Amino acid sequence: MNRRKFPWGIFAVLSWCALFPAAAGSVPARGGSEPTAGELALLAGTWSGHGAGEEVRFRDKNGLLTLTVKHKTEFVFHVDENGRIAGEGTIEYGLEKNTSGLDDLVAGVHALMGLAQVPSTGVQGPRGDLAKKIGEHATDVKGVTKIQYDAPHLKHGPEVRHFKFTGTIRRGTHRNREGKEAEAFLMTLDDVLNFTRMGGEPDNTLVAEYEVNRVKTEADFPCWSPFIEGAGVVRRGPGDIHVAEFQQQGSHRQGKRVWEEYGYVWLARQVAPAEK
Repeated sequence: MNRRKFPWGIFAVLSWCALFPAAAGSVPARGGSEPTAGELALLAGTWSGHGAGEEVRFRDKNGLLTLTVKHKTEFVFHVDENGRIAGEGTIEYGLEKNTSGLDDLVAGVHALMGLAQVPSTGVQGPRGDLAKKIGEHATDVKGVTKIQYDAPHLKHGPEVRHFKFTGTIRRGTHRNREGKEAEAFLMTLDDVLNFTRMGGEPDNTLVAEYEVNRVKTEADFPCWSPFIEGAGVVRRGPGDIHVAEFQQQGSHRQGKRVWEEYGYVWLARQVAPAEK
């Protein structure tokens, strides 16, 4: 079995031929660079949160295949009287594939190989040329009578990891619903790197597997953080609790051209104020 780093930019099957709107009602922050002890005391205590994200890591230019990584996370943390955050949580990873274009291409290859009694391959233009090349290549391989594939998927199905994290609450500004800069308390949750399995064993690796004509290949890629650069805006919630909301969407995260559009969101709420 082959094993190598996962080729998000060029998928091996193709080698055949070569949430929320901007936060409103944020907690206003009094002018000045540092929050007062009284202001932070209102935000101290135990918080819990949920989050989710998805990111297109590969999209074939001919529309044959799209791979989207997804995650969902739950976490809990404590905010101390100085605005420092320490917490932990779990994250579940998944890999979703859209192979409709590739399915059509393979059907065309079968027709070209005489394995399906179809008057027309139904594949035109560049895809038709690609199907023809794949069919010609396949018939040159002894014993091959049918193209079969299984697109990338997590070998062990959805995988769960535990993690710990830190963060801070500070005074800052954000762009409100009217598009104006407004002062507020901002919550930043730091990038996560210390993933472990439930027993505490460090494990930052996910395994993808794909198969072409019964030849399986495995590829490793790292777990990714549920928290990315940016801050959640703190607002008043029901009663005396507070809520922090974060949303970010865009494309080419971290400047990586091979990664396409993404969306990350998390929401945390204060479930118990600090003991007085």
